[in-house]
Amino acid sequence: MHWILLFLASVCEVCWLYCIRYLNQVDIQSVTSFSFIHEKEGWLFIVAVLGYAGFGIANVLLFSSALKKIPASAAFGIWTGMAIVGNTVVDYSIFDIQFSLNQGIFALILCIGILGLRVMPIKKK
Repeated sequence: MHWILLFLASVCEVCWLYCIRYLNQVDIQSVTSFSFIHEKEGWLFIVAVLGYAGFGIANVLLFSSALKKIPASAAFGIWTGMAIVGNTVVDYSIFDIQFSLNQGIFALILCIGILGLRVMPIKKK
């Protein structure tokens, strides 16, 4: 169960990052004057703000729940690795980033490390 929470936390991290990416593209002047409401895609700004808050809170709550049973070093490594791989997959599939064989190889190495941290038993002193 805690591993599922850790996976969901990394999914929330990926979604949170793309909310930030969208918000960085919004003109600050349209936000301060509320003119984004009258724009054709103004609702995307509101969705991005809600996603930023929702995914950020969910990420923290899920990650902290996973830490109750998973050691912090393993949980952080797995969470970070899954978020990196998730961001890479989204970049290649949705945002039309050109695929690089080197990046694919290193993402595969990250996946092997994630599986290794998950499968190998963690021994206590």
